[in-house]
Amino acid sequence: MLLGLLLHGVLSFAGIGAWLAADVKSVPEIILPFIDWIHGFRMPLFFMVSGFFTTMVWRKRGTGGVVKQRLLRIGVPLVLGVIVIFPLMTGLWVWGEQVKKERRELAGPGRGDLPSAVLRGEIEEVRELLRNGGDSNSRDGNGTPLLHLAAIIDDGEMVEFLLEQGADLEGRGMDGGTALMTACFFGREEAALALLEAGADVSAKDSKGATAMQAAKADFEFVKAVAGQFQIEVTAEHESARERLIGALEDAGAEGSGESDTSWYWAGVFWPVFHHLWFLYDLLWLLLFFVPAALIAKRLGRRLPDFMIGVPGCLLWLIPLTWWLQNLMPGQFGPGTSTGIFPWPVKLAYYGVFFFFGALCFGRGFWEESVGARWWVWLLASLPFWWWGREWVKNDPLWGSLMASCFAWLTIVGMMGLFRRFLNEGRPKVRYLSDSSYWLYLAHLPVMITVQIWISDWEIPVILKMVIVIGGVTGLLLLIYEFAVRYTWIGALLNGRKSRPVTPPPQPGASQ
Repeated sequence: MLLGLLLHGVLSFAGIGAWLAADVKSVPEIILPFIDWIHGFRMPLFFMVSGFFTTMVWRKRGTGGVVKQRLLRIGVPLVLGVIVIFPLMTGLWVWGEQVKKERRELAGPGRGDLPSAVLRGEIEEVRELLRNGGDSNSRDGNGTPLLHLAAIIDDGEMVEFLLEQGADLEGRGMDGGTALMTACFFGREEAALALLEAGADVSAKDSKGATAMQAAKADFEFVKAVAGQFQIEVTAEHESARERLIGALEDAGAEGSGESDTSWYWAGVFWPVFHHLWFLYDLLWLLLFFVPAALIAKRLGRRLPDFMIGVPGCLLWLIPLTWWLQNLMPGQFGPGTSTGIFPWPVKLAYYGVFFFFGALCFGRGFWEESVGARWWVWLLASLPFWWWGREWVKNDPLWGSLMASCFAWLTIVGMMGLFRRFLNEGRPKVRYLSDSSYWLYLAHLPVMITVQIWISDWEIPVILKMVIVIGGVTGLLLLIYEFAVRYTWIGALLNGRKSRPVTPPPQPGASQ
């Protein structure tokens, strides 16, 4: 949970345009690897720990007890959080976009970087930048390849030029889609036809399993909503172009023209209803699967052999299983993210692997006492998979996904050993911080983004800005936790009831 604060605290400095706040002090070359390191193992580890303790509560309280406890600790904070946070985040999005727009208008057209040059359609500038060492397969701050950007502005000439310069025709964006899918989705006819002429694969699928045909057939209201989120222009002419592209795709051999439109489902998957509280929603879905699985396991009276739970034996089946699911989320180092009301089956299954493995580990004394004993070896072994895997996953999704899966499990084992080595004894300050982490994570995002937008134009050192954003927000929320949460019904809901320490009265005759 605390790593979540750190992760979100640096995103405004990472040059990621989709984040609500964009700071003038962008340092992506330093921050992006750090973000991938945290993202690659943080939530998988969280779900594994959650599965472990879900089994513990079930063993102690039974089926009814675990359902009641999970609904109180997870369901109620989720509902209250959405009621409060969703409107706040909507307002912050409007404010953040206004600040970005004003900054762009003040700065004028950017110079000297490939994404900006492509978006302006400046072929000669792009040619010069490529000649001076630029990469035709590079990406913008959102992780969007140059070829996709050319498709977005519907510049067929730029598309052809980038392909001549070595751009990957089937290169994947952050959603696992190709440039052809992007062009068909937004109705960019000239770009789409240029891509089809170049031999773009009409049967390729993105991370949601959608093809270019399905992109062209997506409901136009959904297209306009997505376009508005990323400030991409779509008009009635683009809607007509999408209809013509359906015929062009059929001529190119695309199948599925009679398939029903499922854009409404995917809109529900990715529309930010839950924002950073999505993990609570996923935990409720996993609880739905946990209850019958636990009852069946209890009736059968069997469990996996020790070698399939112990390390390294468990990695022989966990890594391949995770690899398969990770590969269904192409372009991602670590799991994809969805924050909508409909579950994303691949992502839920991915986290389910970690959750149910954690559930299987409870009660295995050898695992609880010795896993990750040589924690430093595991953590050192994970680093090459992180450093090279984060690049491989963009250009070679199959093997990049394997490296991401290896990184996640090696780091998890190492972290288990690290915390057992240094934090296994009862320490009041550590216990307090652990108790507060749930509250800190639930409450931090709107506060943190408010501060990020507020100071985004300040011309002060980036390190000082990070201290203000991360340290200032954490300190403020800790004060609120101490005086308004920990010893109230909110604290009882999140962590169980706590009693405020009482200083014992001085004993008679004691020295003053």
